[in-house]
Amino acid sequence: MRLKYVKKEDMENLIEIKNVHKTFETKGGFLGEKKEPVYALKGVSLDIKKGEIIGLVGESGSGKSTLGNCILKLLDINCGEIFYDGKNIEAFSKEDTKLFRKKTGLIFQNPYSSLNPKMKIKEILLEPLIVNGVKDKKQRLDMLENIIRLTGLSGDDLGRFPHEFSGGQRQRIAIARALILQPEFVVADEPVSALDVSIQAQIINLLIELKDKFNLTYLFISHDLNVVKYLCTRVAIMYRGEIVETGETMEIFNNPKHYYTKILLDSIPKVY
Repeated sequence: MRLKYVKKEDMENLIEIKNVHKTFETKGGFLGEKKEPVYALKGVSLDIKKGEIIGLVGESGSGKSTLGNCILKLLDINCGEIFYDGKNIEAFSKEDTKLFRKKTGLIFQNPYSSLNPKMKIKEILLEPLIVNGVKDKKQRLDMLENIIRLTGLSGDDLGRFPHEFSGGQRQRIAIARALILQPEFVVADEPVSALDVSIQAQIINLLIELKDKFNLTYLFISHDLNVVKYLCTRVAIMYRGEIVETGETMEIFNNPKHYYTKILLDSIPKVY
């Protein structure tokens, strides 16, 4: 399944990231003295359009997941600004933050570690609804039934534990959990990298189907350039905490400008 193409000029910004910096304090040595801070993000600026799938690409440690967590307000930034639908998320009140949590979701990389092994699938999927104040039991069950149908799960799955499923099935459960509140924006952090190649295509097509169903916007974090080329409408390249190049997907792949982008593209395995 191919993504429907929408002209960039016809799309409004959902997220605007302006000159964001993020550092982490580290300790070391016998006495635990402070070391120099680690600069995870260094002046990152990026716009994410409503309804697009933008790929965030770079090697491990480049700051991709950190940026995703900062956008979702899971990490505090040191300086800079992040706007969601025109509002600065750093200025959100407690009520604003609760509403923001309902509008955003996160799909983790590893379906083996992102699900609580002691909870049944029904409990895992109902938890976001309960935490976010969906008090009506019938409404919760209707939303549960809807999301399991859309993600290819069945009612029989709800009484089972995560260890009883394959990796692809677990990732479907993780996707269902991320989308059960019907968010507007989802960070998909390497959602297929831990899966077999044969299962990756199923999950990618599921993400496209759900995007159309819920009118989602994705930030798709990945180091797999073949997946990004297939899925994403636009690409941002990260290197050592900075975004060094952005552009339409085919523009990046056919005519890369930055030397690091060229290195990444040269690293794609070729079949002779």
